[in-house]
Amino acid sequence: MDTGNYYPERDGQIFELDTKALTDSEYLLRHLPGADLVKVFNNIYFKHLLNLSRPPSSAGRSALPIAGDSAAGKLAVTAFLDSIGYDAVDGGALSDGWRQQPGTPVYATPYGSFDNERGTPAGADVISAALAAATR
Repeated sequence: MDTGNYYPERDGQIFELDTKALTDSEYLLRHLPGADLVKVFNNIYFKHLLNLSRPPSSAGRSALPIAGDSAAGKLAVTAFLDSIGYDAVDGGALSDGWRQQPGTPVYATPYGSFDNERGTPAGADVISAALAAATR
């Protein structure tokens, strides 16, 4: 599971990421050949992650976007998310992972302000719409 985000001010400049030739997950995969890499958890504030977990079929259950090239990897991550109280929204291939990066509509915003540590539930419909609204 790739939980990271590229921040040039922290990570240094990386040409392939700065030019958008690769997503940060595609760049990571170059260092992990053969891995079934799935991008997940990178769009939610850690305190919201702690507080928004709900049992299956509960009202107010939140969803997290995932992106990856491996169907088996996505299935495993989806099962893991379910086990910790979240639904998954398939955001496409690793090359589509930019849709859940900082500055996009699905990054942090659907779950509420960082000032509200409890967060606001964001279901699959909200996360799907936010992914679809992302532009480069």
